[in-house]
Amino acid sequence: MDLSPADWVNASLTEALLAREGPPLYVAAKLGCVAAVRVMTEAGTHLEVLGPRRERAVHAAAAGGHASIAATLVSAGCEIDAQDEDGNTPLITAILHGQAGPVELLLAVGADMEIMRVDGLTAVHIAQLPGTPKNIQELILLGQDELG
Repeated sequence: MDLSPADWVNASLTEALLAREGPPLYVAAKLGCVAAVRVMTEAGTHLEVLGPRRERAVHAAAAGGHASIAATLVSAGCEIDAQDEDGNTPLITAILHGQAGPVELLLAVGADMEIMRVDGLTAVHIAQLPGTPKNIQELILLGQDELG
């Protein structure tokens, strides 16, 4: 899709407004602003910008349950297994926040369930913690079955 001059102006204004709270793409993903994320990814915004804890936009989308934004970022080529300062991948972040939509999406695009956080826990370990929604535990089990 080609962007018109007006689209470029809108992308620039959107980025400027969102930049007050962190990198614009990260903030848009965190807030669930689908249109802003689409415009920025189409305009070529750097996908691996870092939030306050070295998390990326895909982490923010996963934490907020914004599967469509995570899908947009994945389609644009973001790193699906990037780790934040605690070693959380977007998959682990989605599990920790009880967000089944992003968990399902990340598993479908090949997120690595065996990556360890700094404390040695993987997505599989996190999914087994008390309080993890049953549907997320089942998604992780299905993902393990597909690997095994």
